[in-house]
Amino acid sequence: MKRKIRLVITFVFLAISLPLLVWGFWPPRRETRVVPLLPVDGMPSLPEARTIHLTFSPVMSAGDTQIVELNLSADGESADTSLYEAYNVIVEARLELPFADVRPADIVSTALGEGGAATFYWEVNPHETGDLRGTVWLYLRFIPRAGGEETRQPVAAQLIDIRSKSILGRTGGEARAIGVVGSLVGLLLGFPFAQVRRTSPNKIAPIEPRPPV
Repeated sequence: MKRKIRLVITFVFLAISLPLLVWGFWPPRRETRVVPLLPVDGMPSLPEARTIHLTFSPVMSAGDTQIVELNLSADGESADTSLYEAYNVIVEARLELPFADVRPADIVSTALGEGGAATFYWEVNPHETGDLRGTVWLYLRFIPRAGGEETRQPVAAQLIDIRSKSILGRTGGEARAIGVVGSLVGLLLGFPFAQVRRTSPNKIAPIEPRPPV
């Protein structure tokens, strides 16, 4: 009877803990959106064709942090370098995502050279479960090397949707902790330590001498 109760308790622990363990440690799916950088009226155009890559996880565990990455890369080389000789080109980016902690929260920027790339990273931690919707902004600044008025305009604005999910009301960290502890308790209950029984040592029979041939 005690053995049956122990097996039932073991099954209950593992049935609850294993799904939490798998859900907590399963890596979220990453998605990459690729769009071309289009020219904007009223400002100089980059001489190379360029592409914007936005990579993030559309679904994540509540309480966890994910990395959102934005990359602006050149598609091949340009034969005309006059724009980079006439301007200092600065790329700026910002992630607006209400109801989430975003680091860095302000605009980040980097210089853009001929054929070079610009990459930005944000840490995102939602405040609560549910759907989040925000915008990833990309700006270009052209600063004349010879002096004069600079030009700054947004060149891309991409919507970003992130769903923060929980399981049984638990965050990702809580699910991992409960899953690990519950699985260990279930395994210990299901496979108890065997008792070591003392056995008497085997007696060795004396070797009888053989008669001479």
